Order: sequence, then structure tokens, then C-alpha cells
Amino acid sequence: MVSQSGAAVVEFALLGPLFLMLLFGMFQVGIYLQNFNAVQSLASDSARYVMVEYQKSNELTDEQIRSVILGQATNSPYLLDTNRLNITVDSTGTSRIAGATEIDVEVRYELSEFIPGVELPLSVIEYSRSVWVVIE
Repeated sequence: MVSQSGAAVVEFALLGPLFLMLLFGMFQVGIYLQNFNAVQSLASDSARYVMVEYQKSNELTDEQIRSVILGQATNSPYLLDTNRLNITVDSTGTSRIAGATEIDVEVRYELSEFIPGVELPLSVIEYSRSVWVVIE
């Protein structure tokens, strides 16, 4: 007769680390996708905000646009951490469209370590959006 008393412990020792690795991997992918969507939506909403303000004849400086984007980023639905967020607004370059001013908005977000000591690829999310406005 073979004893079965330690079989569950041995099975868990073999399959437990694999299960935990898959579980933490799913959490990491979920966090990455949420942050990626937040960064992409933030850049798009910011571009939309700039276009609307220029349509209302409110010419904004790059720093004003940056501070509005930063304010949006910390609130719902984005909830991004400002310590890991870098926003660049640049309207000094040459426009690719004649008669319009091109404003480039770039949002860069560094993900936090989900599992300490494990360096993951794609730990920085970058998204940029260009806006063309006509100043009259």
C-alpha cells in the first residue's frame, strides 16, 4: 500500500510557483494596459482641449497647456502618479501645415515595479499627439 499523505504538498510545490507567476503576470499586464490607455486618452483629451481653447480665441502658452494636462492626469479617470509623469508641450517647431501653428504634446509615464527586483520590458509608456491651430 502506497502512502498518499504528502502528495498534495508535492503537487503544490511543483505547480504553486507557476500558478503565482501567471497570476502576477496577469496583474502586471492589467496594470500596464490601464496605464497605457490612461496615457493615450490623456494626450488625446489634451489635444482636444487645446483645439477648443484656440477656437474660443484663448491663446495658451506651452506652460499653461502643460499645467492643465498635469491637473487632468491626477484626477479621475486617469489617476496617474505625477512623480512618474513627464509632460512636454512644444509649439516652437516648424509646422507641417502652412498657415497653422503645430503644438506637440508628449506624455511619458514610467510604470512602478509591480514585483520588486524584477525589471520588466516596456516599463515606460510614451504617447505623443500633434495639434494644428490657426491663430487669428
